[in-house]
Amino acid sequence: MRSLRAYVITRFLLTIPMVLILLILVFILLRVMPGDPIKAAMRPGVPKEYLDQIRHAQGLDRPLVLNLRGSWATAVEPVIVLYEEHSTDSPPVMLALEGNRFSITDRYREGDEDWVRIAVEEGVPVWVEKEKLRWLRQGEVHFSVLEEGTPPGNVPGEWVQVQFKQGGIEGWAPADQFDIAVNPLDSQFFNYLWGLITRFDLGRSITLRGRPVAADLALKFPATLELSIFGMLIAGLVGVFTGAYAAYKRRSAADYALRIYSIVAYAVPIFWLGLMFQLIFGVGLKWLPVADRVSTQLRPETIVQVYNLQEVLTGPTGERLIKIIEFFSNFYILDCIVTGQWESLLDVLKHLILPSMTLGLYLSGIFTRLTRANMLDVLQQDFVMAARARGIKERIVVYKHALMNAFIPILTMFGLQFALLLAGAVLTETTFNWPGMGLFLVERITARDFPAIQGTVVFFALLVALVSLIVDIIYARVDPRVRY
Repeated sequence: MRSLRAYVITRFLLTIPMVLILLILVFILLRVMPGDPIKAAMRPGVPKEYLDQIRHAQGLDRPLVLNLRGSWATAVEPVIVLYEEHSTDSPPVMLALEGNRFSITDRYREGDEDWVRIAVEEGVPVWVEKEKLRWLRQGEVHFSVLEEGTPPGNVPGEWVQVQFKQGGIEGWAPADQFDIAVNPLDSQFFNYLWGLITRFDLGRSITLRGRPVAADLALKFPATLELSIFGMLIAGLVGVFTGAYAAYKRRSAADYALRIYSIVAYAVPIFWLGLMFQLIFGVGLKWLPVADRVSTQLRPETIVQVYNLQEVLTGPTGERLIKIIEFFSNFYILDCIVTGQWESLLDVLKHLILPSMTLGLYLSGIFTRLTRANMLDVLQQDFVMAARARGIKERIVVYKHALMNAFIPILTMFGLQFALLLAGAVLTETTFNWPGMGLFLVERITARDFPAIQGTVVFFALLVALVSLIVDIIYARVDPRVRY
């Protein structure tokens, strides 16, 4: 037991650098791509001010790894005029009053010149040049007017004090007019890593107006998990038993036929297999639905709705429990069983058959070949010969004693394939319009929503690492020979 505990701790510690390497790779790959991700996701003609504010909200105006230009700037003069560019000849934008604290989005240094560009966050009152407000309205920046008139310091021009509700504004000013605080870790990578660790923040969507990616994945994950479980169940049942039968009937017609099946099943493109199932069972025979997760008229009610839990669970704790229950209600099979919606359950299972068969049969070829190879080794061992000599039925010898001993390496493949299945059901979900994480990723790629793509890929990577860790622990528990 002590050895197993040491193995589990060691395996968990090894997972940490593996996940960190995955995060670094995803972060680098998405940022070496050419082009501006903000411009790519926006329509042509969007004002520059709006693009800058989105870039600031996404944290993309921070340096990639280390921030040596400064993170925060506090005004030290009574009134500071900020301009559109790092020049006093450019139009004025806004005013900074003594004591105001802003985040630095850029810095310009050349010769004796040292300018910083600062951004006003949402909810902070600021004096803005009146002509600039017209551009802000065109950029769909939402704000409320607090005061019109002469600002402190009697700065020439027409000024309006506003408070931003969504969006903001940026401007340039000489760096010597601010007290600049430097935080080297205030960068894109470390901010993303810290947010992921502390609050599981996977970023915010650009095209969906700042919607958290984690909130979307929480809605999509149950659909992908249900599809993966049933797909893996079909792959295991078909692959393991066909592999065991092929080993039992070695060098027979059945053996050759099953070996050919394993090659064909793995070689056939998964989207083509799904399309064939749709044409045969959906369009031709009209037995099964070909798209979506459930019929619109039979969409199951949530557990909260059926049992009216909103009246029972009140207060902050009740609201948190309702959110948790709502999440589990997205598992339609579980939701229908708990609430007794049997007609909806039957409809959900019908929609699940074709996509799970597509995934399961595609993966079954791997298990057929792996099971056959391991069964051939086990069937030649001494304990099998001894069992046969004692007169035990051949069926029990093959499918109980031999298969159970050959199952340990197959278990590892189950875990690895299940992890890849969670992350690789993109083509199947797209073919069947299955509302899971794979289809969500395709939609975000089409919309060029880079933060959402990054968050989804990172979530896939974390799933693969977690499932691999669980499988290794189970493997060590089943096989006592596995130790460090």
